[in-house]
Amino acid sequence: MKISPFHYTDYRKFLGDFFKEHAVSYNNICKQTGIKSRGHLSLIINGKVNISQEQALKFAQCCDLKKRETEFFAAMVRFNQEKNTELKIRLFEELIAFRESPIYRVGTHAYKYYGAWYHSVLRALLEFIDVKGDASFIAKMTAPPIRPDQSRKSLKLLAGLGLIAADAKGFWRPTRKSIDTGSTEESVMINNFVLSMLDRAREAMDRFPREERIYSCVTLGVNKQGYDELLKELREFRRRSAEIAQKFPADRVVQINFQMFPVSRSAARKGNADG
Repeated sequence: MKISPFHYTDYRKFLGDFFKEHAVSYNNICKQTGIKSRGHLSLIINGKVNISQEQALKFAQCCDLKKRETEFFAAMVRFNQEKNTELKIRLFEELIAFRESPIYRVGTHAYKYYGAWYHSVLRALLEFIDVKGDASFIAKMTAPPIRPDQSRKSLKLLAGLGLIAADAKGFWRPTRKSIDTGSTEESVMINNFVLSMLDRAREAMDRFPREERIYSCVTLGVNKQGYDELLKELREFRRRSAEIAQKFPADRVVQINFQMFPVSRSAARKGNADG
């Protein structure tokens, strides 16, 4: 049975699985696509080298893809290779638009819930704010404030996703105390959510007095072992922050951002010599 590209969001993974499953010769692939060598083909599949749309169509022919499969594969190539976050989201939406693709069923909650920063804020506000029916007034409680129509649509979305439900008195309440994206989530929508919350962090520096916020950073030199230990500590604190939130009744919503990323290349890597 032929492997379908519709079950993938990474064209490189699809090609690797397809070639392995069908025992396709790398030499034949190189001839059909015009790739100069087996080594260059390996670089493509391992994510070291990109391909053009023209080459994408040649790969689709090699895999004997039909018209819709070819269109999806080409869209997948554009999505994987795009660096701009906003464009990447639009390309992800293109992939979802293919009816043959199961992507819309995988991570639907993440795609919709993390589509706007204020969905998570409104869900958390409902822990201690009484809302029935129209929720226009709650729009003024977010920082920055959102429009009344946005709050109404957001509550409708949250209810539809099962993230809020009416309690015995008819007030909307969260169905769970907290929602964690996890530490290894690679969803483009969650990446965009994180970026939008970084924008809120920049705005909060001017919006709130110093005693109501904290901004701190540290630049460290570490090795691989130290880097991994720092990651472990950050993940543990994220878990602890959720536990702390559950200990006390809420009267406000806060956002805690976690970022750790390299700001230099590793001296241990080959090819880092001068020149």
